[in-house]
Amino acid sequence: MKRLTTVAGLGLGLMLSVAACTSQESTSAAKQYIGKDRTQIAQELGKPTNVVPLTDTGGEMLYYSYQGHHYVFEVGPDGLVQSAVETNAK
Repeated sequence: MKRLTTVAGLGLGLMLSVAACTSQESTSAAKQYIGKDRTQIAQELGKPTNVVPLTDTGGEMLYYSYQGHHYVFEVGPDGLVQSAVETNAK
């Protein structure tokens, strides 16, 4: 039983480490878009796959699928990107 607990703990630790690395990569890959206007992103990536209005902030969430990459942008009411994440960074 102790061996099973140790193996399970190591597996969980490995999964968390991989998730942390992926998260860092995905944030840094999308940082280039922060501060850009939504029209600049549309010029680079085309039309968003999905747009969701954010009623609490007056902004929007823009979802893009572009050449095998998936991006999520939070745009403020001024049209500028406030946060950006690539959801499937390698």
